[in-house]
Amino acid sequence: MSKRPTIVLLPGLLCDASIWEAQRTALEPYADIRIADFSELASIEAMARSALALADGTLIAIGHSMGARVAMEMARLAPERIEKLALIDTGVDARREGEEAKRQVMIDLAFAEGMEALADRWLPPMLHEGRVEDQTLLAPLKAMVMRATPEQHDRQIQALLNRPNVRPHLPNIACPTLVMVGRQDRWSPLAQHEEMASVIPNAELVVIEDSGHMSLLEQPEQVSEALLRFLGFKNDNTSADRAATGELKPMGEDPSSDRIPDTPLFDRKRSLRGYRINKMAMGLGTPANREAFRENESAYLDRFGLTPEEKEAVMSRNWREMVRLGGNLFFILKISAVDPVRITEIGAHQAGMEHADFLRDRLGKK
Repeated sequence: MSKRPTIVLLPGLLCDASIWEAQRTALEPYADIRIADFSELASIEAMARSALALADGTLIAIGHSMGARVAMEMARLAPERIEKLALIDTGVDARREGEEAKRQVMIDLAFAEGMEALADRWLPPMLHEGRVEDQTLLAPLKAMVMRATPEQHDRQIQALLNRPNVRPHLPNIACPTLVMVGRQDRWSPLAQHEEMASVIPNAELVVIEDSGHMSLLEQPEQVSEALLRFLGFKNDNTSADRAATGELKPMGEDPSSDRIPDTPLFDRKRSLRGYRINKMAMGLGTPANREAFRENESAYLDRFGLTPEEKEAVMSRNWREMVRLGGNLFFILKISAVDPVRITEIGAHQAGMEHADFLRDRLGKK
């Protein structure tokens, strides 16, 4: 019998175990759950070390907001112990200009007027704009904040103000990583998470619909389902069940599924096969990655774990081969933004034709 995995849940600023209740309930049939307590700690590193000490052996680290920063620090301190990461509604940069003064206003408010006043000021911007008056959502969040103290708030704010800049370390995260964000998160926006997912080599992005920063409570079912799927504890078997009963033939098993001559259908089978190529290509959406690609193309491809066959296809700009290996043309076309090439040349290459023949026979140009 295989050993159950250990999951460490890492709460954010002023959050306690209660914020993880839905996810704990969903995950505990499959894993041993530990929930970190950062109430007495004043640095991200100290939080990471305390979380690593919660259990022996390898861990799955799942963090929300400040807790996701702790998860990334755990992966930096002990990469051999982190089996998988899930980073929810978070960020990677160090202190922003002017941030200390804004944080100090909230610290002063908590000491002067109490945690209830802090909750009333702090919580609404954390939520989806359409739910800032939703007492069903606000009540448990406010009660959680009021269980904390101004001193705890101060300690955790100091930890955030002195947080490390994680950005340079993102390409070094080797384990599978889930990057998750509420679509309406005003504190840690979607674009920030798209960039994170493009830089971490083995990452995928999940967007939680109709949710702000507190996605664990705003959309607990969506978050739990995404975690279960990512961790391999639960799959969407609807299509598989229909296939087993003959109602649905799995895509890619029937040659007739490629219904357009000479055009491979980008089905689930091919999308899984081409994950590395497509992930690499999507990474070229950021200026830093484009520069890295120009400086050392081979090294950039290695960051995403491309096979020798995949590397050869990319480096030779063999578009037909890239597509055969699972590349989605909409994704891999980002390569042409770094190494400009006419779209008709790509079409000709994909069709296995000379450019002049492609222009004449496919586009009717003389």
